[in-house]
Amino acid sequence: MLDSELIRLSKDNNQAEVRLIPNKHAPLTVANLLSLLNVDPFNQLSPILANLEEAVTQVNKLTGKRAGAEEFLFILADRNSCKIEISLSKDNMQAEINLTAGWGEHQISIDDILTELSNNKIHLGIDKQKIAAQLTQLSALSPGQDITIIAAEGQLPIHGKNAELKRQVSLARERLLQPQLKTDGNVDMRNLGEIEMVEANDLLIEKIPADDGVKGFDLLGKELLPKSGKDIKLQVGPGTCIDPNNPLQQLATMTGQVVEVRGILQVDDILTIKNVDVSTGHIKFKGSILITGDVDAEMIVQSTGDITVMGFVDSATLIAEGDVIVNKGILGRQVTSKDNFQELATKITAQGQIRAQFVQYSELTATGDITITKQLLHSVTNTKGKLTVNDGFNRRGDIVGGSVNANNGINVVSIGATSGTKTEIFCAMQEEDIREQVQDRSLELKALIEEDDSLWIKINNLPPKEKWKHDHGVVTEIKEMLHSKNRFNQQRVDDEIELQQLQLELEQYYQVHLIDVGKCIFDNVTLNIGSASTITQREYGPCRVVHNNKQIDFDYANHG
Repeated sequence: MLDSELIRLSKDNNQAEVRLIPNKHAPLTVANLLSLLNVDPFNQLSPILANLEEAVTQVNKLTGKRAGAEEFLFILADRNSCKIEISLSKDNMQAEINLTAGWGEHQISIDDILTELSNNKIHLGIDKQKIAAQLTQLSALSPGQDITIIAAEGQLPIHGKNAELKRQVSLARERLLQPQLKTDGNVDMRNLGEIEMVEANDLLIEKIPADDGVKGFDLLGKELLPKSGKDIKLQVGPGTCIDPNNPLQQLATMTGQVVEVRGILQVDDILTIKNVDVSTGHIKFKGSILITGDVDAEMIVQSTGDITVMGFVDSATLIAEGDVIVNKGILGRQVTSKDNFQELATKITAQGQIRAQFVQYSELTATGDITITKQLLHSVTNTKGKLTVNDGFNRRGDIVGGSVNANNGINVVSIGATSGTKTEIFCAMQEEDIREQVQDRSLELKALIEEDDSLWIKINNLPPKEKWKHDHGVVTEIKEMLHSKNRFNQQRVDDEIELQQLQLELEQYYQVHLIDVGKCIFDNVTLNIGSASTITQREYGPCRVVHNNKQIDFDYANHG
């Protein structure tokens, strides 16, 4: 065992020195030398392994030789302080610091880290509390061990929110045909709501403006600009106005019923009729129509607003630029046309939505959603929106026979019948249309970028300003070029956002456009979702019918 007197600190106190005489201190091992370093204050220094091995080799080699009688000086350890190494991500949004625990009393402090960050020109995005919390891990490390912590993070821009129009009144389709659940658990089909009327100066819509978003920054101080939210124009329909004292509010200018026509609110005069039959003749009205009774066979009712029928529609034609709401049922029958074709006697067409309790032997066509609360029987149904055949409690809601085509998906309790009635379902048939829109927008954006680049080249190749600043014609031309450049930039941003939205819609198309079945699908039902198709050969329980890689799948885990 070596005498502890052999080791001492260097004059600057930064190294551990040992003086050895081979003939006196051999044989020597690395362990012998390390034992000297275990004593304070040498245990505060970092062993130099290469020097330890060199000392052992030389001392043992010279043992018994003349040179072995001489004294040799070896440096065994030095004061290796903690290390701080900073690495910045490629996008300058994150700074990582690698900390190595050192030998000695001094440990890395938060001030050391802040100084090192400042030396690397990083002054933003520093979370001192987070750094302090992570520094506690360093004290648990042995000398030479290291950890990596996140010391600073940039802030991504927060893109602006789009403007929003918040409707403050209910439409007839939202108040009627909304059955209530009674205390005994049954559905009260007699309590189906009522029509809401508005008066002049009633608030219809409140607009929440778009905002510009919040700027972000990277760790080197570069500003990251957000995309501004898109504005929505508050469009004024008949019977409405913009509040002269508040441009963000739309008011009614008359007493009447609120109707939504092609996405625009209007307030209609209401024509109220008990029944539509041969005594009244066909009805064509500029406004909304409220029929408190029934519409009889072969009658035609047309409206520029909503058509609301509190009773039944039987083998009649209803055409509305707004919604068609039938509080009870829509009845029809098969008839033979002049061309000897079988067709349905009842035809309901709405630019808005269609709602009814039950429908049979009828043709329904809507731009908006179609909602049936009980049954849809042997009918032809087409909607660019969503079809719901459900009482709202998943108890009633059957599609039996006929054909259904719903662009935006279907929610139904059951499809088909135990007798195997042929029923055809079409859903999500617009994928190719969206794909074409993506392709068209991509080509338009490419052309815009090329035009923008060409204009930028012209601007960059302009002669020095001194040569043309007094030429009015050239100045005007350059102003027009700069105006076009700004317009291109804005158009490019808008087109890129629209293209991204279309691409996302296409990517998620079949995740959204599907068929939710609350109870069962019977056999002999043809299911078409996009290009995928199947005919059921048995009954299926509650499930979600989806398009998966051009196949129809029945998902039992995620239905409803």
